[in-house]
Amino acid sequence: MTSKRIVANSGLLRRNARPLLLAVGSAAMYGCWAALIHFHLGMSVALRAGAAQAALSFSATFVLALALERLFRIPSNPVYGFWLGAIGNSVLIASWLIVGHLVAGTSNIAVTIAPSMIVGLTANLVYSRALLAQTRKGRL
Repeated sequence: MTSKRIVANSGLLRRNARPLLLAVGSAAMYGCWAALIHFHLGMSVALRAGAAQAALSFSATFVLALALERLFRIPSNPVYGFWLGAIGNSVLIASWLIVGHLVAGTSNIAVTIAPSMIVGLTANLVYSRALLAQTRKGRL
């Protein structure tokens, strides 16, 4: 049996399709943005910045989307899953950012991470709401 068939038969790809698609979209969008912003510095710099941002965006989005989906499924009640996914994932993001800035010695952490937290919380609420809607339709 080929490795492709093993992955397909295990359900691994199907279970992780949403987080994977989100991560690919995030990588493409933010990677292209970084390349565009750095284009005036030359093609080599632009491609390096784009590739770095694409890799970082892919990995962060994939891990956080997987975490949100796992948190959503913990409670038996989907409404509780909605709140656990949205708020729990936001707490994970905040913790990661706070620790990172403490290590970096950032002086005003709250103001520094506020924009990321606003966007992150909004995205978590939207994604959790989509999972709740899918659950109510019997598709999840």
